[in-house]
Amino acid sequence: MTTLHAAPHTAADDDAIIEIRDLRKSFGQTEVLKGISLSAHRGDVISLIGSSGSGKSTLLRCLNLLETPSAGTLRLLGEPLPFRERGGQREPADRRQLRRLRARLGMVFQGFNLWPHLTLEANVMEAPVQVLGRSRDAARAEARRLLERVGLHHLRDAYPATLSGGQQQRGAIARALAMSPEVLLFDEPTSALDPELVGEVLAVIRDLAEEGRTMLIVTHEMQFAADVANRVIFLDQGEIAAEGPPDQVFGSTRTERLTRFLGTAALT
Repeated sequence: MTTLHAAPHTAADDDAIIEIRDLRKSFGQTEVLKGISLSAHRGDVISLIGSSGSGKSTLLRCLNLLETPSAGTLRLLGEPLPFRERGGQREPADRRQLRRLRARLGMVFQGFNLWPHLTLEANVMEAPVQVLGRSRDAARAEARRLLERVGLHHLRDAYPATLSGGQQQRGAIARALAMSPEVLLFDEPTSALDPELVGEVLAVIRDLAEEGRTMLIVTHEMQFAADVANRVIFLDQGEIAAEGPPDQVFGSTRTERLTRFLGTAALT
């Protein structure tokens, strides 16, 4: 199996495209993220691993501001994102900035989230037309190009209910790409799929990694996490318990906590 590792960044690289410092998130009295700090540079592919409840998905949702961090600083695409207190709640201070940044972050969810009343082609077209103001002809041409890329051009007129889970997830990836995002966030993109459909989705993500796209991927596919990423972050109980290149994190020097997590699912 070919290993796809982006070149490590150096001090001479551009500033981080994502930078978070001491990020915390609580739901009521439960603190889910306990001071997470990390950065991602252009071309980084970062695999986020850990057991259910470790905070992986919450971290992605905080990056996309689907959840507002309870504390900490967040810098996205070179812009610091300020927060304010309003009515006892913390929220982004500039809603226009938030909308603009969100349009540059693509998110692929584990549940596909395709609109059931629209064809696959219309699903891919909708956001570029409504959010970016592209003409329907231009959006349609781009949608067809992207569906061809993920192997679904022949199903462009199909509705989500008629598609397999793998086809729906590939359609969701095409929809995210239609916004020309600078960063792609994947939240367990294969967890809702039957085992025989996992490979077709991972192949599309692998192709995106080969292009040098910046991606953060929450995954339970350990071999994939090792192969596709240039950095692996292991979250445990809301904290970063291990971080580094895949051969280091998964190698003989891996931490005891990570070894317990991997259990019998050792890399082969």
